[in-house]
Amino acid sequence: MPPKPKPKAPKNRLPFLEGIRGLAALYVVIGHICTLSDPRLPAGRISHSPIWLQRIMGAFSYGHLAVAAFIVLSGFCLELSLFARENGVIHSLSRFYKRRSQRILPPYYACLAISIYVALTITVKQFGIPFEQYLPVDNNTILSHVFLVHNFSLDWMYKINGVLWSIAIEVQLYVLFPLFVLGINKLGRLITLTLAGGISYLAIAFVPGAPKLYPWYLALFVVGMVSAHLAFKPMKAGRMPALGSIFAILCIAGAGYAVFRQWPLYASDLFGGCAIAGLCYALTGSQRGPLFQLLVWRPVVVLGAFSYSLYLMHHPIAQILYANRPAWAVGEVNRFYYFLLCLPLIVAGCWLFYLFFELPFIPKRAPQDGARAKKHAPSGLPLRPYSPGK
Repeated sequence: MPPKPKPKAPKNRLPFLEGIRGLAALYVVIGHICTLSDPRLPAGRISHSPIWLQRIMGAFSYGHLAVAAFIVLSGFCLELSLFARENGVIHSLSRFYKRRSQRILPPYYACLAISIYVALTITVKQFGIPFEQYLPVDNNTILSHVFLVHNFSLDWMYKINGVLWSIAIEVQLYVLFPLFVLGINKLGRLITLTLAGGISYLAIAFVPGAPKLYPWYLALFVVGMVSAHLAFKPMKAGRMPALGSIFAILCIAGAGYAVFRQWPLYASDLFGGCAIAGLCYALTGSQRGPLFQLLVWRPVVVLGAFSYSLYLMHHPIAQILYANRPAWAVGEVNRFYYFLLCLPLIVAGCWLFYLFFELPFIPKRAPQDGARAKKHAPSGLPLRPYSPGK
């Protein structure tokens, strides 16, 4: 009998993933605008801003939840990209690492070079929070950023550009990703997730300074992977989007309670990250409702397409605008209004960076095994469960 023809990779897309990315990146940008408008508020000092402005800016003081969302999305998207080949495994480690390096490193190093220049010419001339936490710029901070290990020490972590620490963590998780894939495929989802959670717990409990170094991102990354695996290789009961929605709502409530009770950062991050995983699982199986419509709204999807550049570059651009602010932008209220006016400039600058330093390095040719190339992050994915032999 002739061999069965290979199933073609589905041509569906999951644009809501780009939408979540775009909104999360925009939230981080506005949060840093608020920090530059009134640095006393995020530093826990007595703010001089009017109460109404404190409440507005306070709503954007949880950028760590957006970063947790990025980590979960990375695990979710990378795991889903494996199902474009219809089997959920990595066929070539060298190709995987090459594509990840090509996708992440050129924009990162371009941003690092620009950020060093901004730090040496602008940041050093500013005073107080938040600028003092980005300095000094010396051999140790530069080399640690070059080799993507600056998240290993609080002396390096937030220097030069205050958002680059999470990129180091993501790259390190990409290095470990094949091990997680092997664990899910060989040991199962529950055991792999338990092991990742156990390692994160041990790091938090016994490694000095670990609660400041975000070791729980390891568990969140695997949560994203497991959510994707459940979505495209569901259990016998099938895919249950309603259950994912309920799980997401409960986790959102948990994150809100953790923030209200001022629990440790990892508590709210774990709840928030699990909420994103539940949302992605639910929307993969049931794409409808007002939230879905918002996430697939074209401006939001476009924003998500260059969200990596937006996340990387908004920080130095905002510093340039701050250093060159007009005379009327004095005081928290006026600085807040000034940066709201500058928000389109920040987004436009990041988009130009995307055109020059990110887009040219995005893989455009599909691999030989038939998996579809992704123009942006891996979001061209199947919208049906994987079933061998069909």
